Amino acid sequence: MISHADVEKLRGMRAPEPAVLSLYLPVPLDPAGVRGLAAQAEDLMAGAEARGPDGASTARAGPADRDAVLGALTGHGRDWRGQTVAVFACQQLGLFEALPLPSVLPGRAVLATRPHVRPLLAVIQRCPDYLVAITGRRHARVLSVSGNRVETLASQSEQGPRSHGFGGWYGLETRRIQQRIIQLGRHHYQEVAAILARAADIGRPVPLVIAGCHDSITGLLQELPPAAREAFAGSFTADPHALTPARVRELAGPVIQGWVARREQELAGEILGGLAAVGLHASLTAVNQGVAGHLLVAHEGMIPGFACGRCGELSTGSFECPDCGTAARTVPDLLEEMVQRTLDDNGPVTMIRDAPFSVAARLRFPVTEEKASREGADDESCPDPAGADRNSWQGTGRIRGAG
Repeated sequence: MISHADVEKLRGMRAPEPAVLSLYLPVPLDPAGVRGLAAQAEDLMAGAEARGPDGASTARAGPADRDAVLGALTGHGRDWRGQTVAVFACQQLGLFEALPLPSVLPGRAVLATRPHVRPLLAVIQRCPDYLVAITGRRHARVLSVSGNRVETLASQSEQGPRSHGFGGWYGLETRRIQQRIIQLGRHHYQEVAAILARAADIGRPVPLVIAGCHDSITGLLQELPPAAREAFAGSFTADPHALTPARVRELAGPVIQGWVARREQELAGEILGGLAAVGLHASLTAVNQGVAGHLLVAHEGMIPGFACGRCGELSTGSFECPDCGTAARTVPDLLEEMVQRTLDDNGPVTMIRDAPFSVAARLRFPVTEEKASREGADDESCPDPAGADRNSWQGTGRIRGAG
């Protein structure tokens, strides 16, 4: 499973020229379709070119990198069926990484000075590791799910009281047994909750799914400590004894996807309700000035643009940097550059689906008017790719919440 450590390792690699090839290739589940992978990869890599400010091609993927990619597809393509493989290659840097991803992404090839990691961040966010607590009245298991791997972290078994005479004429004895069952059941759920609390204390918090019969789910929820309750993503009902690891992943997957989508929308509402830059040009200004505290990216495609060769200022149009007097160089994807710049400034990045903007940013403090007006001047020549931005007053580079 891809991790933030893998992304940071890739982000630490940079070439002096656009020589790093990043390829995202969906691998069909049908074995017959795997035979066409090499041709698909060739087509994508042929379209990955570095261009100068005049639009002319200045570089293409090197032969050694292309051969390494094709060799990996030939040797391991069948192992990656039903997944997307992300391949990063640069002979200059001694870089070659092939990472199978747990979700299907559109095919894409990018040639730049460093690996194109925005799709990796989306996968990590939308396919998180999570815990599943499978609980019954007397038995429970806690599973850890990471990609296709399911591991049992702990199991719990509580023996109930003997029930001789239960439901007979001995009313006092029946009541005593009923109370004992209730106490043992609650103790059982408390033990499972304690296991979940300990698991939550190890590493980063992860979402929690609870499975079992309705009463067992309710009983465990009542005993969860605050930290585990905050991590609760949802539940599904099933016979605890019939749940195999594959069935757990199948039933828990939609629960986790719903939880991820809710968190995305909640985060977007929280950020847009405060001091925020909304739209491509306003967000570019925020990133250029280093005030983007949290970047939200909704646009799935790539937006070509320009960057100053010295200070790195980003723009939608070719320019000579007024601060450095240096001509701009082309960049294949402004959104990738904004993501990289925000991460470099220790700001988080979140991918958002179904948002009424292409990109937005929570601001650490308001931007200065001079650079905001200069970046906004590009609006007429380069409209925002998301139609909602063009219809919003935010799309002209103004800042929400700035007064």
